[in-house]
Amino acid sequence: MRKPQDDLRYRKTEALIQKNFREMLAEMDYQQITIQELALRAQINRKTFYLHYASMDDLLHKVQADTIKRFLEPVKDARFPDDLEKIVHNCYEFSESSDKLDEKILNSKGHCPIAETQIESGDIPCFAEDYAQYPADKRHYLLLYINSCLSSIYRQWVKGGRKEPMEDMIQFSIRLISHGLL
Repeated sequence: MRKPQDDLRYRKTEALIQKNFREMLAEMDYQQITIQELALRAQINRKTFYLHYASMDDLLHKVQADTIKRFLEPVKDARFPDDLEKIVHNCYEFSESSDKLDEKILNSKGHCPIAETQIESGDIPCFAEDYAQYPADKRHYLLLYINSCLSSIYRQWVKGGRKEPMEDMIQFSIRLISHGLL
């Protein structure tokens, strides 16, 4: 039996929902978007929305995950800690080249923000095999630390008007993540 996701009509409707959702996000804050208004704009029934997503937060998470997947593509073979500089460069360069909507999507928070969701090991760069000082079950925490630090530094830089040159911020971020306050 075929899964609904394999059906062309299902995929087209999902793309239509996401397209209209992105357009609405460009016009208003996430909290202002309702399923009823989204369904109206996409010219679908509310029940059709629920065939694809359990909630608006579920849709937001999917759109955020797709953006993050594009972000991670250039560093998919990167390994911690050896490629930290490559990863940090990618973060700043992707963010700088992204449109305002991607930035808004990544920073939008529903009832279950993406920052609090489970990170899937297949979606994130791995540690170098010789990086044995941290057991495999603790590496998840290191990835959360690196992600939290990098995203916080970047967001503050943007909030401050990007006054410092990007290359200076990249080097500063690498130093802080690698060595803390030392």
